[in-house]
Amino acid sequence: MATVAVSPTRKSRLNSKYALFGVFAAMSLFVLVHRDLALLDSRSVLRVRYSVIPYWMLAHGIFGALALLLAPFQFSNRLRAKHLQLHRVMGRVYVASVFIGAPTAVVVAFSIGPHVLRLASIVQALGWMITTGTALYCIRTGRIKQHREWMIRSYPFAMVFVVVRTINAIPAIRAMGPEALQSVVWTVIATAGFLPSFVLAWQSMLADRPAARRVVR
Repeated sequence: MATVAVSPTRKSRLNSKYALFGVFAAMSLFVLVHRDLALLDSRSVLRVRYSVIPYWMLAHGIFGALALLLAPFQFSNRLRAKHLQLHRVMGRVYVASVFIGAPTAVVVAFSIGPHVLRLASIVQALGWMITTGTALYCIRTGRIKQHREWMIRSYPFAMVFVVVRTINAIPAIRAMGPEALQSVVWTVIATAGFLPSFVLAWQSMLADRPAARRVVR
């Protein structure tokens, strides 16, 4: 009789990761179709609003979108194993995108408002840059595990843009007006700040459990 260690932790982790990115991809598509495509119409309210600061908005939009698009690939073990150089290049582009997209978001918030969300914009931008900068420091000093953990903390701050607009599109919330928007923004930013550490802590605790054993006859 032999015993074979079977650990479902890794498989569960992969399934959770794919489910998360799948849901976020659906949310991003929703925001693109129901909001961002309006920017193609020069007479749309959104286009007119952003026309006050076209270059700042363009810089924020391009680099913010790049960060949102590239980050999921940074979590691909297969890409990192087979195309390490591409992984590194995409990582550098992500970091550059964060350090351009985050400050320009603050400029946009102060330029076109609403003024009640200016502080929220600063907090989000700082959180995004601090977590990304820490991830960069970790990889530059050879701390691979910590680098991945801080990347996991970085990406939720990028996701705030999409998540807030998805939640605010719910008719019942949108009907509540600016106060509801402010509450949604602060709640999503707070969640982006603490949820990754909570998930990482649980992953560590589950990984420390003895592997389940299956008897093979």
